[in-house]
Amino acid sequence: MSRIYIQQIAAVLMVSALALCSCKNNNTEWSDPQSWYQSENEFDADKIDVLYLVSTEVVSATDKDGNPCWQSRLIDEDLDAINGEIAWVEKNMFYDDFNVIAPLYHQLTFTTLTQLPKNAQQQEEENLELFGVGGRSEFNLPDTNLEDVYQDVVEEVCDAFDYYMENQNGGRPFIIAGFSQGAMLALDLLVHMTDEQYSRMIACYTLGYRLSAEDLRIPHIKAATGEGDTGVVISFNSTQTREAIWPLVSADAATCINPLNWKTDSTPATFEFNGTTNTIHIDPETNVLLVDTDDPEYYYSFYELAPFFLDAGVNKDNLHHWDLMFYPGQIHDNALVRAGNAK
Repeated sequence: MSRIYIQQIAAVLMVSALALCSCKNNNTEWSDPQSWYQSENEFDADKIDVLYLVSTEVVSATDKDGNPCWQSRLIDEDLDAINGEIAWVEKNMFYDDFNVIAPLYHQLTFTTLTQLPKNAQQQEEENLELFGVGGRSEFNLPDTNLEDVYQDVVEEVCDAFDYYMENQNGGRPFIIAGFSQGAMLALDLLVHMTDEQYSRMIACYTLGYRLSAEDLRIPHIKAATGEGDTGVVISFNSTQTREAIWPLVSADAATCINPLNWKTDSTPATFEFNGTTNTIHIDPETNVLLVDTDDPEYYYSFYELAPFFLDAGVNKDNLHHWDLMFYPGQIHDNALVRAGNAK
């Protein structure tokens, strides 16, 4: 959930859940190059592929008749923002050391995501069946149409993964990475992939999204325990205080790893970001990264530009927006380490 269309804020806040249509799109042609991010770097089969799943770049969407939708329609404005995030990730996180491959999927809008249940306890209380795709459900959705819409997004991303594996991967090791909504979907891919495919997965970086105890009972979902283990999921969420945890992405976290020192205990580490000095450590009670910054006002300024986060219940001390931007160099170096260990 990074670059957002600020001009759409008022429309987002006025949309009623019952008025939304799905705007489903089951006809994505993955053989069409335009269905994928177009990198300026030439593909190199000697490099490791990173299949990247973009975060929520679209606040709201409408169909051709102007009716609000749950999903992006991938109009030009949407694609500009989506491609912008992927290009940033390629340039700042993976450089030209990896092949960055990213499907342009019809993501859930920010409006949709803020209407999803907040934690696993809510899921268990509703006692609904797991989604059919992959057998993993992050949300218990009281509205059947919204259940279908999330499943539609999962199916679309799984179809993209299948196309990639059959036509681009060539039997080589690979990395999965995603931020926010993309991290949620990355976990669904782990369930979807075969044991043989999973055996070639170097690591899965679920940036800005938690791993629950329920997730960790799934065979392909194993939490990273150090700097170099492979076939694992790297998960962390950043916040300034416990009270500022955003339940949608961090509630019921069962594990966390510090992307500065690659420890899973509370050993602190310090980093600089845009003139601020920040010390982070894992909070053992909540399994999130607590960030002690010398300039909280710097981070509050983001919410002045994007107040719809606050309107959606996000505390201004939450740092979800920065989970992608704080640690790109560390992720890059770590991906190289894990790739080297997988050989």
